Amino acid sequence: MIALAGEGERLLDKFIVETKTMSANFSQSLRTSDGELLQESTGQFYLQKPGRFRWNYMLPYAQEIVSDGENIWIYDVDLQQVTVQKQSIALSNTPMALIQDKISVDAAFDIKPLDEKNGVYRLLLASKSETTDFKNIILGVSENGLQFMQLKDQFDQDTDIVFSDTKVNGEIDSATFIFKAPEGTDIFGGN
Repeated sequence: MIALAGEGERLLDKFIVETKTMSANFSQSLRTSDGELLQESTGQFYLQKPGRFRWNYMLPYAQEIVSDGENIWIYDVDLQQVTVQKQSIALSNTPMALIQDKISVDAAFDIKPLDEKNGVYRLLLASKSETTDFKNIILGVSENGLQFMQLKDQFDQDTDIVFSDTKVNGEIDSATFIFKAPEGTDIFGGN
């Protein structure tokens, strides 16, 4: 198990080690460094360890991001385009790698407890790598698992992802993590 001290760190450790599946609705917002709202989106999220996940964005634009554990497909429904990447390349040192248990949290991040409110503990995870897209990540964890993620990118923009109606360690159909491009879709990458 990951050696973390404190209640927030214990809950993060519990989530990473004990969560095998997760499904939830999510809302996501992107804000500038000045707090100006650039985009809001909603959808559904599915996770199955090891290596499988799916983000179904529904509003304002339909998009699917699907991983079968080897490849990641990013499907823009309106443009009928798919970009395919090897998961090992696309996920190194990212928040998805963190919740996938693909990396050692202690090796990749400096962890600092921030605060607790209503049983949700906020933790600041600062990347030790210079090559990551994110300066830091704030996670909210509770006894019920992962509640939210706030990602600060290299442009000081914040992406907030809040999970709701979360189900942990329930059954998820394996077909959820299979992507088949609709006929007529342009496919890029995958080599």
